[in-house]
Amino acid sequence: MAALSLNSISLPPLKCRKLSFCCSYASASLRPIAVTGNPPSFVSAPGRRIVAVGDLHGDLSKTRCALQMAGVLSSDGQDLWIGGETVVVQLGDILDRGDGEIAILSLLRSLDAQAKLTGGAVFQVNGNHETMNIEGDFRYVDLGAFDECIDFVDYLDEYEGNWDDAFIGWNSATNQWKERRISGQKQQGVIARSSLLRPGGPLACELARHAVVLKIDDWIFCHGGLLPHHGKFLICTYES
Repeated sequence: MAALSLNSISLPPLKCRKLSFCCSYASASLRPIAVTGNPPSFVSAPGRRIVAVGDLHGDLSKTRCALQMAGVLSSDGQDLWIGGETVVVQLGDILDRGDGEIAILSLLRSLDAQAKLTGGAVFQVNGNHETMNIEGDFRYVDLGAFDECIDFVDYLDEYEGNWDDAFIGWNSATNQWKERRISGQKQQGVIARSSLLRPGGPLACELARHAVVLKIDDWIFCHGGLLPHHGKFLICTYES
């Protein structure tokens, strides 16, 4: 396994911004999507079709299937956005149980970039399994997911610290790396995963882009539900 030189990776700073427009796409009938907060907290997406997708747990094949069924992903193997002005919300728990976790995160980021060009968007909400992994709780990690972490760390070396290009490109490269993978290196996998997901690590920073609770127009999206006092907090936050 290549040396873990993740500290050299350039990560975008997470600075709060009050309002930003999610896309520059101009529609004759729909206003642009407007996003408040970083990570996003409140989204105005008037007139859009909204699709919510639940737990994906590292299953890249089923992820593609779900997105194709929703009419937002091409079925030609090119992983192209065909959803137009649709808004997709993934509700967390991408991590654990399967071996394609980073590839799924990469796919969703790629689709978001493509969606913005046509007036759509892809948002993600973190679930409890994302929190568990940031805390170093790897009880539910598939052995293949440890292997993916090893591959991904080696793959990052080829991009000389350019995180965005590397991360978006992983979805396309993952099969090639999987074919030449040496499986069963759990100890190395734990080291690689810990380096990626430790607080401040590159994959932890990527997950920090995602909300825990997201309000899109009149809809609220989260993983696992909200209690009444959470609602009061959201109202206070929105009014401020």
